[in-house]
Amino acid sequence: MMFYRLVMVAVMVAGAVGHTLHLGRTCPDVLPFPNLSVDKVLGRWYVLHKFDTDNTCLVWNVTRGEIPDTLLVTETRQLSVLDTLGVDHTHAVTAMVDIPNPEVPGKMRIRWPTSALTGKADFIVFDTDYETYMSVFECDRAGLLHRRSVTILSRTRTIDDMFVSRVRRLLDTADVSHSALSTISHDSCRQSGQHNWHVDEELFGLLPGVDEEEVRRRVSQGVVDYDITQVEIISDGVTPDDSSFRGSLRRDQSEPAV
Repeated sequence: MMFYRLVMVAVMVAGAVGHTLHLGRTCPDVLPFPNLSVDKVLGRWYVLHKFDTDNTCLVWNVTRGEIPDTLLVTETRQLSVLDTLGVDHTHAVTAMVDIPNPEVPGKMRIRWPTSALTGKADFIVFDTDYETYMSVFECDRAGLLHRRSVTILSRTRTIDDMFVSRVRRLLDTADVSHSALSTISHDSCRQSGQHNWHVDEELFGLLPGVDEEEVRRRVSQGVVDYDITQVEIISDGVTPDDSSFRGSLRRDQSEPAV
């Protein structure tokens, strides 16, 4: 039981990082990649840079969803908390992505199970050459705040610096600070550990050893969005330079979930 609680804490911590938190509900205007070919971005991607995270071995597998104009993003990783404790493990989380306007396929919406309180987030593919790299901007809103995240992915475990520099220039153009970009290590990655967990679209639903078909079934069912007015914001202080701050979110338990 204690081990299960440890895993839950590690999953919740992993879900809380990977973003920067900012005042205001207005997300930056990041332009989607024009005429994105969704089929060409399917498949395996190695996450090599991401905002504010120390987890390792992040890999995305992008597949078509069973519902039209939807995708599934399955992220596998090794949780730094469990790595530090020497736990032989892998962790996976599957999110559903929908394309509200098929005429602008690069501008999507995503729901990560570890971000259930803030609901869906903008999921914008803003640069790619399909064969080498891809960059994604995410932004979600809660109360008077919004969270930002940038992910740079590669088809291989390495990426040429010129692609990273290009992504940084595009972020500068969109007035999005990229100082929080962390490098993701893919050293000592394991295909499967002694313990393997999969989080589905239910709120922190841990599925030990679940197969892909069951994950797809659960994700395709979807979940009801939470009312952001029921989210309480706990902050640690505003950073003067860019009005961002570290903090956490929790739902007011005195109000019933929608």
